Amino acid sequence: MNHDKIYKRKDGSQVKISVWLYVHENKSNWGYLIFLREANSDRWLDPFSDRDYLARVMKPKFIDGLKMDTFDNYVSADEIRAAKLELWQKIKPN
Repeated sequence: MNHDKIYKRKDGSQVKISVWLYVHENKSNWGYLIFLREANSDRWLDPFSDRDYLARVMKPKFIDGLKMDTFDNYVSADEIRAAKLELWQKIKPN
C-alpha cells in the first residue's frame, strides 16, 4: 500500500512524498520517492531524472564544483516521517 503527502513551499512550489510499506519474507521495508511541482506548473517531475529540470535548475547550481544532489535538498526527515506515519495510521492493525 502507498500514500502520498504534499507539502507546499513558500515559493509556491510543492513537494510530493510517495511512501509505501512492503513485506518480503516476514520483513517489513519502507520506501519513498519524491516529486516536485514548480510554482505555476501542473506537472509533477522527478528531480533526479527529469532532463529539463536538471539542465535548467540543477546544473547551474553545481558549476562551482562537484556536489551531490540528495533527498535532503528537497524534504526533511521529519516530513518523510510524517508521511510514513499517515500511511501507518491507515493500515495499522486494530
